[in-house]
Amino acid sequence: MIGNDYGKILGTLETEVMEIIWQSEKSMSVSEVVILLKKKREIANTTVMTIMMRLAEKGLLKRTPSGKAYLYKPALSKDSFLARVSKQIIKNLVSSFGDTAIAHFSEELENIPDDKKQKLLKLINENK
Repeated sequence: MIGNDYGKILGTLETEVMEIIWQSEKSMSVSEVVILLKKKREIANTTVMTIMMRLAEKGLLKRTPSGKAYLYKPALSKDSFLARVSKQIIKNLVSSFGDTAIAHFSEELENIPDDKKQKLLKLINENK
């Protein structure tokens, strides 16, 4: 679960929580997320509550009151989140390193499999 590249953007626990929320088909409470996390590690409810509140503050989770607690659901799909993060990383890279970043990016394209190159070319053409 944590081997995903966006684990570099989110912390380890944030990534685990987001994976659980993204995989759920319904809104989840902190205690429901804790139960799933406890299958892999010992963790306090308050820790998970803090992480989920921070994810809501970052705009990644939406929370709605449910009695004395809150229910959480993703504010963005996993694909939308990855697209947004990727776009920001590339924007920052080009802004910081300009033509050098673009040159190295194009060199790296030579190392990706042909099927992924075709998908990338299709995306580029769709966005023109």
